Amino acid sequence: MSFRSRVLLALIAVPLLSFSAFAQDRAVALRDITNQQVDERRLREAVASRTLTWLTGSSSNNDYISVGRTANFFGFVALRVSSGQSLTRSAVAQDTLAVLTDDQRRGLVALLEDQKPAHERTLNARHQMNRALEGMLVGEVISEEAFLELGRVYGAAEAELGRVIGQRLGDVAQTLTPDQQMALHNVRTAHISGQGDQIARQPARLRLSQEDKQELVNFAARLLSWTTGSQEFNDFEVVGKPSQHFGFVSLRIESNHGVQRGSVANEVLALLRPDQQQMLDAAAIQNAEVFEDFLAVRAQLMRTLEGALSGATIDASQVAQIGASVGEIEASMTWAQALAMLNVRNSLSDAQSADLLAMRAKYTGTILDTLPDDPIERGRQLFAQCVLCHSATGELAVGPDLTRIVGKRIAADPSFEGYSPALSAFGHAQGAWNEALLDSFLKSPKALVPGTSMGFDGFDAEQDRAALIAYLRSRED
Repeated sequence: MSFRSRVLLALIAVPLLSFSAFAQDRAVALRDITNQQVDERRLREAVASRTLTWLTGSSSNNDYISVGRTANFFGFVALRVSSGQSLTRSAVAQDTLAVLTDDQRRGLVALLEDQKPAHERTLNARHQMNRALEGMLVGEVISEEAFLELGRVYGAAEAELGRVIGQRLGDVAQTLTPDQQMALHNVRTAHISGQGDQIARQPARLRLSQEDKQELVNFAARLLSWTTGSQEFNDFEVVGKPSQHFGFVSLRIESNHGVQRGSVANEVLALLRPDQQQMLDAAAIQNAEVFEDFLAVRAQLMRTLEGALSGATIDASQVAQIGASVGEIEASMTWAQALAMLNVRNSLSDAQSADLLAMRAKYTGTILDTLPDDPIERGRQLFAQCVLCHSATGELAVGPDLTRIVGKRIAADPSFEGYSPALSAFGHAQGAWNEALLDSFLKSPKALVPGTSMGFDGFDAEQDRAALIAYLRSRED
């Protein structure tokens, strides 16, 4: 069965469920979020900005995901967009918690434990997709069919997490009094109009760890957006969510939210040749073609989850089926982007690679190291950064092939003609690469070989250098 056929079946497989009556009655007129519709231009910006972050980042960057972006099924993103990005999750959550009774707050606190198994499965499934993508960077073979299956697993896991959260939020919503419903509606209106700071806050006192407090904020904000919103707001999705596997969110955090997708995209596109820009355009066109399918199938998932607002028990098997379809569509978009970015990488000149690295260097990394302790897997994930310049498959690249590098004569590979005079002189004096020389070079190429044309600044951590060397040795088998 074709991909498009599976999408169409998903659209007709699940009947629409009615949205909660009080949410429809309380819906407030908001600025037109349809102006934020995703089009080919926005998708081109997304692919171009990810070209920088994926080709120059790390697995830690790729794995990072901001609070609230997992199982983002409850309308909070649209709420922020409708406010002109002025409201904050924490302020909305505080005002929501102040409206709730102790029992209702305890219901949200109970969700902290209830959602952990599904949340862990979701993150693990997402990480599996990221590891497969990084495998493509280092020359490992994965079929499109296998990658789409990883997407289905991820989509089903994320949908199950949404079911667990949605069921608990629905239970709390069922206990809201008319006065509480009106109070939440007023909280929404105040924040959207930019007057949230005028609300007289009575913070709820809850003894929780910092991590649990952050998650509780996430739940409370979603309760507000879900119970006072509409289907239009739940169905809304921004350009950055599908295919959120390439590290752009991490770049925004590194820049203290100073970087904008459009400006990064323009910088990247400016250093690419027209033929390279066309490679990214192909991915944007594919994404634009299937984005409506993504939104339509995702809307079916929203209708299923919304049943909890009317007191229904959400059907887990139905959620898993629709979630898998959503995940497959997302994976198809991700696959197209990855192929386009790999094609660009394989066609970069020395100067273009250096420009990309310099562009990335403008931002200071602040994401904690989440690399695995296993040296081979750690080295594999680190090597994904090296292949911006060094071939992972023996093909011509900006830098020399690193196959069997330990014991190889320095600057003497006959298939590569771009050695700097400095490295050639260093090779003439030293002979061959050994692990000690590689460790010193990886720590600071310019310190060991002043005048080298290698643009990478080096790995500070001894553990990282040892892991990368161990991985390079493992590739000799």
